Amino acid sequence: MVDKETQIKILLYGNALDFACKTLGIKNMRYHKYSNVFTVSEAEVYDYTLIHGIPQSDATRSSMAEGFHYFKEEDKWTTFFSERGSIFHEKNFKDDELGKKYIVHTLLQLAGTGLY
Repeated sequence: MVDKETQIKILLYGNALDFACKTLGIKNMRYHKYSNVFTVSEAEVYDYTLIHGIPQSDATRSSMAEGFHYFKEEDKWTTFFSERGSIFHEKNFKDDELGKKYIVHTLLQLAGTGLY
């Protein structure tokens, strides 16, 4: 079994599919479950980010890169998805904890494991 810190780092910073395949010694996850590799809870991942911080996002409102973006400005978290120069699903959080929890939840969903 993979230690929890490694699992969390992969979910937040790495490639969950590649890591799971290498860990299980397989080519794809078609007939396997991510739950065989990733056993950490969303709460454990969030607690980890309280100590080590949320993964760095170089995003600003004018970022041209596509994907999920988030940043803290004037004591407020702003999150959004950017695609082809358009911004979608923009959210603003004045509550620091709610903002961080939303970011962690979204990053876990984007890891593609289907566990969160």
